[in-house]
Amino acid sequence: MAAPQLTPEELQDIRDLAARRGKIVARRAFGDAGPGSDVDLAALERVAVVAAGGLTEGTLATLLEQQAQALPAESPCPARGRSCPIRHEPRTLATAHGGALRYREPVAHCPACRRDFFPSASRLAPGRP
Repeated sequence: MAAPQLTPEELQDIRDLAARRGKIVARRAFGDAGPGSDVDLAALERVAVVAAGGLTEGTLATLLEQQAQALPAESPCPARGRSCPIRHEPRTLATAHGGALRYREPVAHCPACRRDFFPSASRLAPGRP
């Protein structure tokens, strides 16, 4: 199953949503009055970078959890076709911008061939993440 692609318009809508949330971050960081004149651009940018990292982490955590929940309780072993239960193990992922994300990765183990494998998202029903 091919991965759904967001249109440029949909991506722009997502960017606009995140930009509107920037007002909340600015208020939380500096209050209703905003930053004082003694705060330089580097300090303002640090706040924005930290906020972007949090948005990235929260978005990825949500999407990965949705993918994991969409998997069945068991998955066939790719080598033998035997149905094996799926469990979840903690894993840390490095993001493209240097952040780290902890999540529970779906993993299956085939006792017949003694190997772990990752259940394929391609087995999901059409329209599922």
